[in-house]
Amino acid sequence: MSDVNSFQAAQEANYSKWVAKVAIDIDGARAFNPGDPVPDDPHVKNGIVSRDLVAGVNTKAAQAVTGQEA
Repeated sequence: MSDVNSFQAAQEANYSKWVAKVAIDIDGARAFNPGDPVPDDPHVKNGIVSRDLVAGVNTKAAQAVTGQEA
């Protein structure tokens, strides 16, 4: 696997865990809209975005926000 493919796979894994349940601002600027993927590292993992504001992608809460089946 090339470095580019490894990087892409890592990014896909990082962005495939959480979605925003509500609009999320960071330092006064909109960072994520409802239904947007939220990266686990560093945003959720390091507490930049509270776990209360995101839903796991395969949950009913995520389905309610995105309209996609869990």
